[in-house]
Amino acid sequence: MSKAASEATPFKGRLGARISPSNITSNSISQRTTRYDDAELQRRERLVECASIVRCALPKKPLKQAAVKAIAADISAKLAQAVGSKPADMPGDAAAAAAAKCRSWLDGSLLAEGRDEAKIYTAFSALLRYIAHNLELSSDSSIGLPNRVLLLAQADRKPKGSDESIRVDGSIISCSRAADAEALGSAEVQDIVIISEAKWLQSEHEQAYRQLIRYSRLLYAYQHNRRFAWGITVCGTVVRVVLFTHDFIFASASMDVRRLEGRTEFIQFIVALSYCDEPQLGFDTTITWCPTAQLWTIECSDFNSENGATVKYYARDPVLVAERKFGRHTRGFKASLDPSTVDTPDTFIKDAWPYASQELADTSRDELQIIRNIQDTLQARGESTAGCVTAVHGGIVKFDAGTGEMVNDSTNAIIDPVLREVATAISAKTAMSEANEDEAYGDGESKEADIRFRVHRRIAIQPVGRPLYTFDSPYALIIILADAMEAHTRILKTCGYLHRDLSINNIMGLVSQDGHVQGLLTDYDCTIKVGEARTLWPERTGTLPFMSISNLLGSPIERTELDDWESLLYIICWLGIHGISGVEQLRYQAEVKRMRKADPFYDIPMEGWEIGTFEQVATVKTTNLLTSRAFEKKILNHFKTGDGYDMLKKLALALYQFLFNNLYLPSVYHGVNELRITEEPITKEQILMGVAIETMVNPFEKRIEKKDIIVESLLEAMDFYKQKAEQAYKADAS
Repeated sequence: MSKAASEATPFKGRLGARISPSNITSNSISQRTTRYDDAELQRRERLVECASIVRCALPKKPLKQAAVKAIAADISAKLAQAVGSKPADMPGDAAAAAAAKCRSWLDGSLLAEGRDEAKIYTAFSALLRYIAHNLELSSDSSIGLPNRVLLLAQADRKPKGSDESIRVDGSIISCSRAADAEALGSAEVQDIVIISEAKWLQSEHEQAYRQLIRYSRLLYAYQHNRRFAWGITVCGTVVRVVLFTHDFIFASASMDVRRLEGRTEFIQFIVALSYCDEPQLGFDTTITWCPTAQLWTIECSDFNSENGATVKYYARDPVLVAERKFGRHTRGFKASLDPSTVDTPDTFIKDAWPYASQELADTSRDELQIIRNIQDTLQARGESTAGCVTAVHGGIVKFDAGTGEMVNDSTNAIIDPVLREVATAISAKTAMSEANEDEAYGDGESKEADIRFRVHRRIAIQPVGRPLYTFDSPYALIIILADAMEAHTRILKTCGYLHRDLSINNIMGLVSQDGHVQGLLTDYDCTIKVGEARTLWPERTGTLPFMSISNLLGSPIERTELDDWESLLYIICWLGIHGISGVEQLRYQAEVKRMRKADPFYDIPMEGWEIGTFEQVATVKTTNLLTSRAFEKKILNHFKTGDGYDMLKKLALALYQFLFNNLYLPSVYHGVNELRITEEPITKEQILMGVAIETMVNPFEKRIEKKDIIVESLLEAMDFYKQKAEQAYKADAS
């Protein structure tokens, strides 16, 4: 990290925990192709044209806004004069030198030369330096000096500190002065403020978007206080600004830098980000890094306080990083209220952006309130709270909006200046996409492209569990999963809450001083009260590899505990093949890489569970679960070997049988495909009258009728194997 960068942006993210093995996709050999295809899919589904999105960069105070516009217009006018002047007539200062280097790009003559995108980056970098030098000269006395200047680090480099193979074409970083440009090398991944991508032709903007989408993942994965992200595409002489939110990518109108108006608009965007407060850059100022103590300071709301007070927690790097491009961007820190005990934390801080009602008084989706309700209800009814977490602090994250007013951090806080325009743009995109869609949703129901409201919540919970990848014993895993599902059932029956998001990250383990292992069920972002409309006309929730088939298909079938049990089966299969511990998972990846190198068409087990659309993943899972024989061939035969994994395999088969081929139930409740049922008896009169004699039955829907019987069988299976696992675990320990 350059000294200039570190001094100018103490609020910025820093390199933290590498992505844990449990979060790394198993098919690492095909990651590059997969991410390219995924980025193209995201571009088509998530990209929304919104001409006014650049206004989100403007400072909040009207006085600053006016000053930014005036400064930008002044810089643009000076640049136009410099570009129109003969080189001999230009002054010899640094700003003039920068103008000279971008001159051929701004007048369009650069593109007449042979294709060389490096030349565009050289010119683009020079433009940023020109703006930076003039900001130091054109500062409005009413608002003072800018908070930062934005400069381009060396282009087409792999960011320092990144485990990824991705080379970022343009990393724009924050510096304290324009002169720092001369000493800039490759950017540290934690220093990147804006990602950029250059293409030679104006027509290549879609490819540029695709590259930016791939880069955006780096920011969320390695900058642990990143709220949202800015990007810039430079295609020929046309510049576009891109804003990445948790659900959509908003692209500005084209700004052609050959034209005064386009150039002025882009300069105004850069000037605005130079003057704006840190939250508008996409950073969370309530999570800060202390370089001397090498720890994070995390502010968390005190729900017992009446005046909105916060408490400070201290943590090392997160154990859970926000590695996905879209979604809740959940991060997890093991923390302590006392910095001296940061290495023996007693609290887990969860930071996430779940969906919420815009009526914040509605707490039905509030994880904090759900956890508190569960604890209160279980204690009031004398039930055990084993396997459940307790909330000690938490609430909505608030920040200074730049006006001195503390506001709730939410989707609206990011796009508030253009909220109406964004809604219009999304509606237009929805209308276009609906033209080719099936009527999968009922009248008046929201499509997936509809704008979603998210709120930034942070919650401090106890006890601190260990992620599953920190265990290496299949016996311990079985014990942990059994405890978690016992807690899941108790919460459902006693408190009326359905979890709906079981995954390898939401079930954790506890180990006592005497070595006793217990399970812990966490993460209630997607939890709802049974009987709510969302269970009767459900929304898609969960983590892709572990989502039930009905969930993936967006089926109107009511979501029940059977969907969560199906997710548990997928968790067992996932860990049975990839390995439980991080070390085993890395070995598995190496083996897959070796096999794929020897045979490019090598069929990787469960690869289709994490790649493709929801419908494609559902199709793969349906094929894998079609029959017991198919399940054994496609899944169980690929489990790791050894006594512990053999027991895990037997448990998986038992759960599969009880879920999909339960012998206690007639065949109409079996399978994963619709069944054609013939009505009996078939009479001549029925045929003459045109009475339907065949009906299609969905076994997922039919099984809901018998869910209590099925769950009882599943719990018995878990308890049976838990007892066997406990015996084996004790034997191994001794």
